This record gives sequence, C-alpha cells and structure tokens, in this order.
Amino acid sequence: MKLLHAAAALCILAAAPAAHALDLHEERSSPFDLAVRGAVAGVPEGATRYARWSDLRALPTSRISVNGEFIKGVNVVTVVFLSDLWKALPVSADADTVLATCTDGYASGYTSGFISTYKPFLVLEIDGKGPKDWPPPGQTFNPAPFVITVAPELYAGAPTFLDIEHKKPWSVSTVSFARFSDTYKGIYSGRWASLGPEAAAGRQIWINSCASCHSGPKNTFGGTRSERPFPIIAAYAGSAPALFKKYVHNPKDVVASAAMEAHPWYTEKQLSDLIAFITSGQQLD
Repeated sequence: MKLLHAAAALCILAAAPAAHALDLHEERSSPFDLAVRGAVAGVPEGATRYARWSDLRALPTSRISVNGEFIKGVNVVTVVFLSDLWKALPVSADADTVLATCTDGYASGYTSGFISTYKPFLVLEIDGKGPKDWPPPGQTFNPAPFVITVAPELYAGAPTFLDIEHKKPWSVSTVSFARFSDTYKGIYSGRWASLGPEAAAGRQIWINSCASCHSGPKNTFGGTRSERPFPIIAAYAGSAPALFKKYVHNPKDVVASAAMEAHPWYTEKQLSDLIAFITSGQQLD
C-alpha cells in the first residue's frame, strides 16, 4: 500500500487488480459495520447485511493526501474506492448506482459514470486511525462511522462539478446498490416523463443537490434530513419564486434559524430551472 500522488494516481487506479471478496453478515457486530442493502446476491429485498470494518480494511486500499477535508491542512486517509467495494460484492449486473445514507438522514447517489470519472472513495482511516478513534484532532464533529468523498488529487475536474459537496457525505452508515431508473422513477415518469430543457436541467440539480436532504415525489430516492415534503417545497417555489430563490441562495437571509446550507453559487438561470422542475405539472396533483 502506498501514498498516491496526483500525477500517478489515475495510472495506478487503472492498473489496480480486482478487489477481494467481502463477507456480509446478518447481524451487526459493532457501530462501525457498514450496512449493505439493495441488489446484492444473498441480500433479500428490503433486508440489510453488514460488512465489518476489519473486512473492509482487508480489501485493497490506497492512502491519499486530502487538504481541508476534515481540518485546515492535510490529512492522509486510508480508503477503499467505491469501484473496488462494488467489485468486492456480488452486485446484480443491472445495478448502476450506489446510494449512501447517513445517520442524520442525509443521502447521496453515485452513478456508475460518476464513480468511473470522479473516483469517490470510502474513508476507513484518517491519519492512521479508524472511526473508533475519530474525530481527528481539530475536528469538532465526528464523521464516523464512514465518510465518502472525492479528491481533486485524483480528478482535477472534481471541484467544477455542480454541488460536488453533496457527493462528500459524513456519517455514512449504509450503502445500497440499485438501478438509477428505479431510484428516481418518480421524477422520470408520469407528469415528469416529458420535461422541457429548463425543467430537465432543474431535475439534475434536484438529483445532485436537493435530494441529499429532501425526499422527492413518490418512488424517488431522497434524504430525510429535512422535514419539508416535496409538495410543500413545490407550493413554496410556485407561489413565491423570488423568495424561494433568495432562500436557496442564503436561507438565513429569509429565516434566521434556517438549518439548510446556502447555495450562493447558483445562477439565476439554474434557480429558474430548479423551480421549473419542482413546479412542473403541479396543477395535476
């Protein structure tokens, strides 16, 4: 196992051997087991199996220097790439998406295309210490049991991906393997089946950002961190679009106690696209 430097990282990844098999267990053995669900052989529909931290640590790993991920400055993290975690499990051939959910209800989705391009990874150790010894010095919030993140050291274009921070969840407790078409069925069928270009662009913003905290319309994957259901968001966006845009840009400018993160980088067009998606056909509800 060696430290990956930016210039060599992608070459090494391309040449990496197939990951070892990962055992799954019916019972949780510790708070630092990773729950596994979805389209995996031996995992019944709706059931959960558990991968032990020690078994994850036994998979092929890499050590990567990340700057500012946990504290100001550099940490060296020991990681398993999501692509190798995928290879280590008997995932169904038609699965094309990894879904991560966190202890606080936050969520994130990674398509196979995103995984191939951006090289997201599961953090097992920070500066040589596993999650039982987290948080790392200088970090007040404990990111255990797991973190999934991406690093510009592996793909220089990562910071340019809109809402890349939503692909870097802390306190990840569960990963699920699924089909994208099933995961987001609710916003690709019915009144969502034939969207115009603006609403279709807004749908991508919803998937990559809003769905981290908000559950979507029926049969659509989303986080549970926010208690505002989709119909309320749609009513708000449709009835007061200017205020909605201001809220997304900086929630505390509208509600001082707001917990939602600010998104000041969204352009006027992106906000309009998001509203076009959220309110599409709402008169049919």
